[in-house]
Amino acid sequence: MSIYCIKHVPSEEKDKLLSFLDNHWKKGHSLVVSEELLDFQHKNAKDHTYNFIVGENTITGEYDALVGYIPTSQFDEDLQNNGDYWGAIWKIRDDVSNGEINNVGYYVWKQLFKLPHFQSYAAIGISSIAKRIYEASRMNIGYLSHYYLLNERFNNFRIAQNVMRSNGSVRSKNSHDFKIVWLGVEELKGLQVQPVYRPFKSIAYLINKYAKHPVYKYCFWGVYNGDNLTSIWVVRKIKINGSKIIRVVDVLGRLEGHLYEQLQSILEAENAEYVDLLNYGINKDVFEEMGFSLLDFEGDLIIPNYFEPFESHNVKIELAFKAKYDEYVAFKGDSDQDRPNIIPANCNE
Repeated sequence: MSIYCIKHVPSEEKDKLLSFLDNHWKKGHSLVVSEELLDFQHKNAKDHTYNFIVGENTITGEYDALVGYIPTSQFDEDLQNNGDYWGAIWKIRDDVSNGEINNVGYYVWKQLFKLPHFQSYAAIGISSIAKRIYEASRMNIGYLSHYYLLNERFNNFRIAQNVMRSNGSVRSKNSHDFKIVWLGVEELKGLQVQPVYRPFKSIAYLINKYAKHPVYKYCFWGVYNGDNLTSIWVVRKIKINGSKIIRVVDVLGRLEGHLYEQLQSILEAENAEYVDLLNYGINKDVFEEMGFSLLDFEGDLIIPNYFEPFESHNVKIELAFKAKYDEYVAFKGDSDQDRPNIIPANCNE
C-alpha cells in the first residue's frame, strides 16, 4: 500500500502549496510573493482547488511531489471541452528519500493526461532532465523559433547587441491593403475572429488572460486586410537599459500579409528598438512575408529573451508536447512563459 495520496490541491491548503513552492522550488518565487498572481494563473474557483496535482505523504502530511498545469479554460470556460493543457512547475523534493518518491513524481505528471476531455499537453521551457523523460514518453520535442524586425531608423541599440544593418529584417513587399490598429478592451469585446491555430483561443481568452493580468500591462493590435480583421496580436512593451522593445506574445486568427512598413511605423512612433515574436508550428515563410527575420541562436546578433533579470544573450526555448491533432502551435504567451519573475511594488509600473 502506497504512503502517498494523489490529489488536487484544495483551496484550504493554499498555505501548504505556497510553502512547497517557496522551500522546494524557488525561494521568493513570484507565485509566492504575489498570491494574486497564483490565484489568477492556477485557482479553479469552480472546484475550489488549485491546478496542481500533488503526491501527499500520508505519514508526514507533506507534499513530496507536485506538478502544476494551466488549461486554456482557465481564461475562458467555453474552451473546457477542447481539453488543452500546458504544464507549469514540476518538482520532486530533493530532501526526501524513500522507495516511492521517484515513482510518485512520475505518477503525478502522468495524471495530466487523464484530465477532463484531454486533447493536448505541452511543456514549454524544459530542463534537460525533463526532456529525457519526455523523449522516453515519445512526446514531440521542438523549440520556439525567434523572429525579429529591427527599427530601421534606430541607431543607439541598448537591448539588441551586435546590430549591423546586414542583420536588418527582411523587407517584405508592402501592401496598403493591410493595416495595424491599436485596440482597446471594449473594442475587443465587439470583434469576431475565427481561431486558426490549435490550441484554440477566443476573444474572451485574450481579455481574461491579458487585459486582466494582475501584473503586466498588455496591448492589442488588430491586423486588417481592407475591412476584414484577420488576426489580433497581444503585445507587451518591455523597457530595460533606458530603451524599449515590443514583444508579440500571442495571436488569435491567421497570420498573413505584408506588414513591414506598418510595423516600422509603430516602431518609429514608439521609439522601440525592435519587435519580436517567438513561435513553434507556423512556417517561417509566413513571418518573412510579414517582414520578420529568423534569429540565428548561434550568430553574433543578440536578441535577448530574458528580462527579469536581464540577460544579454540568445536563448532557445525548447518544448515538448503531445496532441491528438496535427499542427500544434505555441507562442511565447502560452503556458506560464510570459509570467513575471519580479513583482514590482507598484504592479502598474
